Amino acid sequence: MEYKISINQLADFSNATESKKKRILKQQKKPNPFLIPWYQLAKSRIKKVIVTNGDLKPIELGIEELKSRIPKNQRQSIDKQVSIEALRLFKEVRLPQMLKDFSYEIVKKGKIKSIYMNGVEVIISPDVIYRVEINGRKFLGGVKLHVAKGNIFDNKQLRYISTLIYKYLNEVIAQKDEEVLKDLCLSLDVFGQRVISAPNNIQKSLHDINRYCDEIKTLWSVA
Repeated sequence: MEYKISINQLADFSNATESKKKRILKQQKKPNPFLIPWYQLAKSRIKKVIVTNGDLKPIELGIEELKSRIPKNQRQSIDKQVSIEALRLFKEVRLPQMLKDFSYEIVKKGKIKSIYMNGVEVIISPDVIYRVEINGRKFLGGVKLHVAKGNIFDNKQLRYISTLIYKYLNEVIAQKDEEVLKDLCLSLDVFGQRVISAPNNIQKSLHDINRYCDEIKTLWSVA
């Protein structure tokens, strides 16, 4: 049997009731192929800020563009309203100083977007992967965004995400001359207004994640 879950849904699963866990797995088993992604403009502007040393001009331009949009239905109206709120809140998020001090090169994601944890395929697909050169050494980092007004992640959930980004970059992306830097593996919750990097004690988070993957396999057939 194949088990599969996306990184943000795994974080959500880790702090959910059993009934919600089953709902999450049901969605993962049969994803809606016609589902339209939410808040695309807001996410693209946030990604642009991250790779331009914290320059907030893309945020201001994004807000103005959203304001000028005329929604054609309720979904577009909600998307517009929440996207504007997300961009305004993001302006207050304190990004790590390293993101402001160095110039970054964007790294292509490639075909492999997931890793396996205890027999479960976890889809990582970072929103941004970047490379920075410091004193002649090449370092990699990545960011995963979480934009959900009614579902803010706590620090532990965000640590799980940044831990998985670190593991993914090491296993899939990093070349022999590149080092993955924990401080640059970031999980960013826009509505929670917090950014968490991969922890020093990476093994504890990996142990927790493996335990949740065991639970995913147990609940998979009844979800």
